[in-house]
Amino acid sequence: MDRRALAQLNCPNAVTWTNDIKKLFTSVDVAHMKGVTQGALDLSDYNSTKIWATKIYQEVSSGAMPPAGSGENQWTAAMVNTFSCWIQQNCPM
Repeated sequence: MDRRALAQLNCPNAVTWTNDIKKLFTSVDVAHMKGVTQGALDLSDYNSTKIWATKIYQEVSSGAMPPAGSGENQWTAAMVNTFSCWIQQNCPM
């Protein structure tokens, strides 16, 4: 991920895992990714999501996550921006 691109994002507020990021993932998202990654990625867990943050951003910003047919809606631009800001702000808890 290009840190220069992240630095240009509009991030007027602090974004935290507890207040902003955790609620972006549904129970369907959590279950799906645990299955696909054989438990390596737990979207309900702060540390796991932080470790995978760059890959998650790539997937949600490209529209690849959530996958087609999952029944989940694609992330809005605002959701992607919030996640990007969280990364830019060094993934605060």
